[in-house]
Amino acid sequence: MFEELRPDACLALLRTQNLGRLAVSRPGAAPYVVPVNYSVLRHSIVFRTTPGTKLDLVVTEPVSFEVDHYDDEAEIGWSVVVEGLAYEASDREMEYEDVVVDSAAEQQNSRWVRLMPDLVTGRRVVRAVPQWRG
Repeated sequence: MFEELRPDACLALLRTQNLGRLAVSRPGAAPYVVPVNYSVLRHSIVFRTTPGTKLDLVVTEPVSFEVDHYDDEAEIGWSVVVEGLAYEASDREMEYEDVVVDSAAEQQNSRWVRLMPDLVTGRRVVRAVPQWRG
């Protein structure tokens, strides 16, 4: 059984995790999908990355960002998708923000990226209780 989640509930769930999947379009090729460590900053997603393919694509094409979680024992889970545009945020912009991103990309030349959502959707998955017919 699926339950649609409101955007505020989706953002609350995103705050409970720190690893998601970033997907960005590539002209004439399959989408580029990579895992990223992230943090939620108000209503945006922020992460760090080094210069290269990911940074080049993410600041020129629309992106999707997906995070999910599933508890096998409880048989419940959720999935949240954020769609929007991203830009390279300056160190100055991020300097006054209380943002922690536990990332392997925290290298000297890494850059901040900020995804500004146009759409935030999510679903909670719960095991359907069997209905007995008598």
